[in-house]
Amino acid sequence: MLSDEIYDRFCYESGGAVMRCPTPAAYSRNTLLLRGFSKTYAMTGWRLGYAVGPEPIIEQMAKLQQYSFVCAPSMAQYAGVAALDYDVTSHVEAYRRKRDLVVDRLAGVYELTRPGGAFYAFPEVPRRLGITGTQFVERAIDRNVLIIPGNVFSNRDTHFRLSYACDTAMLERGLDVLLDLAKG
Repeated sequence: MLSDEIYDRFCYESGGAVMRCPTPAAYSRNTLLLRGFSKTYAMTGWRLGYAVGPEPIIEQMAKLQQYSFVCAPSMAQYAGVAALDYDVTSHVEAYRRKRDLVVDRLAGVYELTRPGGAFYAFPEVPRRLGITGTQFVERAIDRNVLIIPGNVFSNRDTHFRLSYACDTAMLERGLDVLLDLAKG
């Protein structure tokens, strides 16, 4: 089993405490666990991560790595080690509040599953508008709101992805536009 845990510290429904999301690696030695620093520690673009798993698989991955690139830059490695001791609680709580803002503001207008982690929401375009997710995104972009059509992430063009990794004032303005667009 391969477990991609890039958002491992973004477990919002953990009873108030910031904790890692549950991992299947806790239950099976036959799990290849992948984690990184870009999301949790805001080291986007540094391309630093790690893998833990069965020794034969890790050995083959090491062979591939040896012939693909030498190593991550030393500054990124030092920053990654330091990041492991950094308490991200306040950052995760800030994202939880933004998640709650998105869910509360869009409730009753958009079909939306409450995100349990990360910093994205995936609302469905109101069906009564009779347009695709791509068409809806084009309308939002015309109003200076950048969202991504859902067909980038699935075979259906019915949703859009909204990131709440921005300042709250910008998020509020974007939500105002989305609510206005839903009126048709």
